[in-house]
Amino acid sequence: MINSIRSVFTSLLILVATMIVLPFQYLLNLLKLEYSSRFPILYHKLILNLLNIKINTRGQLMDRPGLIVSNHGSWVDIFLLGSLGELSFIAKVEVSKWPFISLMAKLQKTIFVNRKRPNQLKSIIGEINKRLHNEKIVLFPEGTSSNGNLVLPFKSSLFGIYNTGKNIKNYNTIQPVSIAYTKLNGLPMDRASRPIIAWYGDMNLTSHLWGIIKSGPIDVEVTFHEPINFLETVSRKEIAFKCEAKVRSGMIDSLYERNIAQE
Repeated sequence: MINSIRSVFTSLLILVATMIVLPFQYLLNLLKLEYSSRFPILYHKLILNLLNIKINTRGQLMDRPGLIVSNHGSWVDIFLLGSLGELSFIAKVEVSKWPFISLMAKLQKTIFVNRKRPNQLKSIIGEINKRLHNEKIVLFPEGTSSNGNLVLPFKSSLFGIYNTGKNIKNYNTIQPVSIAYTKLNGLPMDRASRPIIAWYGDMNLTSHLWGIIKSGPIDVEVTFHEPINFLETVSRKEIAFKCEAKVRSGMIDSLYERNIAQE
């Protein structure tokens, strides 16, 4: 009973905080104030605190513009990465139509991609190229979220930004990032319990959020690998393969090798 009351209270706090933040962020964007890119960090940290999610980081987020590529297991990944730096995101176009969430995504200058319309890819790549001059942009190359126990094969289409034939020497940097959900209530997560935090398939978002709120403290490890500089002569498939290998090795290390060492 007490846990249910606490969960309802947490849900209300998240709703109230979001309703306060959205118009404030809209105003910051409208006035084009410098703080508009830093304010979301505070919001993401607040949500993680309310959800009782603790982040352990390895390595550091790069201090220059570039593309950040990460595995993707849950909508929580957005809050995790968003709490660690001034970032924008690339998301599937369906997100732009989700009630409420679409507004949050647009206020953080999300780039929406319609994978069912390859003819639009060139313009999307152009927009990403333009913004990479000054921004760090997150791409989830798996194209969908997983069950949190593995890294799906990376799709290479958007890595085409590095094969445009243009001079991109100032922003041809990619930083692979591994996200691993490691503990629940202080105990190592196993394959069966990890879907509590992972959101994939046809899971209902509202019931999944409620499940996380009720679950108890969650630990997650975020590994920032060393940034990689790619030459324009490297194919997008080679880039995707190398980044996928880095992300997968970091996730395996967090989920298995480090947990075994702690036992």
